[in-house]
Amino acid sequence: MRRLALLWAHFFFLGFFPLFPGTFTSLVVCFLYWEFIMTLPLQWKIFAFLFIILTAIPASSAAAEYHRKKDPRSVVIDEVAGQFLALIPAQNFLAVTLSFFLFRLFDTLKPPPINYAERLKGGLGIVADDLVGGALALVLLLVINP
Repeated sequence: MRRLALLWAHFFFLGFFPLFPGTFTSLVVCFLYWEFIMTLPLQWKIFAFLFIILTAIPASSAAAEYHRKKDPRSVVIDEVAGQFLALIPAQNFLAVTLSFFLFRLFDTLKPPPINYAERLKGGLGIVADDLVGGALALVLLLVINP
């Protein structure tokens, strides 16, 4: 079971990408969304998002314990969750692209309240800051409405 949690936490080894694994993973999520998810009904997107966060938190906890670090660089399932949240309203290429850049901006700069969310313990803290960043990107995307 731990191997499965680590595989998920590292999002099928993308977390070991040598340069900017979080950014690379977000880009892959955008591609997967564009190819397979964008045209699905909203309720399916929400179901997928809930599945991701409900499994990302324990997987991130297991990976943090395994690596003996608070937030290991190779754990990228949090980027999957945050980027997916930011993508939910996206219905065209411009919106997917803006979602990517907005999420990466928030995830990199970590303005309040994002920086408060990452102070939480364990997998919740690993995932929470990306969820807040994804939520902020989602709101901005809805305001911009491309």
